[in-house]
Amino acid sequence: MFLTSKRPARGATSHLKASAASESIAIFTPMEQESVNPAIDSILTEQRLKNIVYPARLFRARLNEEFLRANRTRKPFIFIQIYAHQFDLLGWAWPNQTIEQTWRISLLTMFSHLRFIDVIGYLSDGNGIGVILLNSDLSTLENIRKEILHRLNDAGLIQNLRHKPRKPIFKAYLYTGLQEKENLELADTIKEFNSTNGSFFRVDRLNMDHIWPHPHKIRFRHIIKRCVDFTGALLGLIILSPVLLFCALAVKISDPKGPIIFKQTRVGKNGSLFTMYKFRSMYVDAEERKKELMALNETGGKTFKIKNDPRIYPFGRILRKFSLDELPQLVNIINGDMSIVGPRPPLPEEVETYEPWHRMRLSVTPGLTCIWQVSGRSNISFEGQMRLDNDYIRRGGKLADDFKLILKTFKVVFKGEGAY
Repeated sequence: MFLTSKRPARGATSHLKASAASESIAIFTPMEQESVNPAIDSILTEQRLKNIVYPARLFRARLNEEFLRANRTRKPFIFIQIYAHQFDLLGWAWPNQTIEQTWRISLLTMFSHLRFIDVIGYLSDGNGIGVILLNSDLSTLENIRKEILHRLNDAGLIQNLRHKPRKPIFKAYLYTGLQEKENLELADTIKEFNSTNGSFFRVDRLNMDHIWPHPHKIRFRHIIKRCVDFTGALLGLIILSPVLLFCALAVKISDPKGPIIFKQTRVGKNGSLFTMYKFRSMYVDAEERKKELMALNETGGKTFKIKNDPRIYPFGRILRKFSLDELPQLVNIINGDMSIVGPRPPLPEEVETYEPWHRMRLSVTPGLTCIWQVSGRSNISFEGQMRLDNDYIRRGGKLADDFKLILKTFKVVFKGEGAY
């Protein structure tokens, strides 16, 4: 149809122009509708950015795209959130021209560092904009910070930074795409940066919930899940109290040298540490003997599992076969460190060896059971466990899926298959 030589009639021409105009509006209106803060809008206009300012939905998609790219290339990026309420009544002080000028200089300096490869767009909450500085690390932020201070000093406004804002001018998130061990080495550097620039720049590591923000209805779903977790764990402790008492006595009789409850540091949501409880199923010297047995590891990955582990005492095998050793974790669920359904909490030394995509499983609260626990348990390889956990996370934590997994867990536990 593109080769036709017929010209449209005058009325049709008018119709096409109107249609084209409406399409133009459809393209640009979403960006204009995202613009809800005159202060930021005026700065964007003043700077005359060459970069496209994406609407919130597309900007979030670009952020996810850069996250995946960093996992492949191992090149870091910085995601910066800029809000307009740092210099108003809810921020530093009563609005005045001096305070607003300080804020404007800071933002204009930030925008002057944008390159054509960087990404800018509106934030989902409608209160500000986001900037993605590609191939950038903390040194990039430090250079921007120094230039802002220099310009504020030239303008005689440097004293305004002595005030403590409710939120920093720039809230930044760093993502490196590196192995977790290398990321952990950055923790002290980030802490030092924040201690110096806490009221100016605030830097944290980028987590999955920064990339995939949940809409209100899913947040509400999470509240329901927490209520279900607390109620279910509390009822479980009451109903299973005779079983808990029997297991405690059996552990003490089977191996009286050690404690009944085994306490171990585990990694929770977004890398937070907590103490996990289990009925002790191994001899007291199990950790010392682990090094001698590492060559026999059967998971093919970072976790350590072997069949017929000599460190497990006889009754401990029963505890493990039917997952009775996990029952004390009902206390962890009540405390909020764990959930009934979620990826199993890993050891800190395991997390240190994680690849970037492995860390996705740390974006949710760990649980007693999840997909791989009902799909083969210890017979699943490490990589298989990671993929199944990430698959659960992508489903968005639907309660119906959780209940199905709980029912499957009872079935698998009673059979005692795949546990060692």
